[in-house]
Amino acid sequence: MTIEGGADLADAAARLAGIADALGESAWSQELRRHGVTPAPQSTPPTWGQVALTGLDVVEGLTANGDWDDARHQAAFLADFFTRTRKQLHGVAGVAFEGLAQAAGARDRDDLDEHAELIRALFGADDLRILDGDQ
Repeated sequence: MTIEGGADLADAAARLAGIADALGESAWSQELRRHGVTPAPQSTPPTWGQVALTGLDVVEGLTANGDWDDARHQAAFLADFFTRTRKQLHGVAGVAFEGLAQAAGARDRDDLDEHAELIRALFGADDLRILDGDQ
């Protein structure tokens, strides 16, 4: 993963690594750290929307840099997380991120944009916190 795409991508990646740490998603956090990302500390448990939209920011930032494989990899972490938490939230979130990962894998900008739009519609107004141990 290249985090040289500017301050926005670096900031989003740091926030995502901090969120992954806060959620106990060590494999995800370690993957970001291997690419030079220092996690931004989380003072409160993240919301569902923070996980989704911060992850989406990273995926879109990576594709804007042409880093489609890394974008697919990050979208796959998101799909896995939201698939495992479907009993607390809803299964459509996992499906939306699976589609995002597939679009990144296919390097299909239009499909990626459609899934990103769906994810924004699902999580744009979300302020529900993820409770400790909810996953």
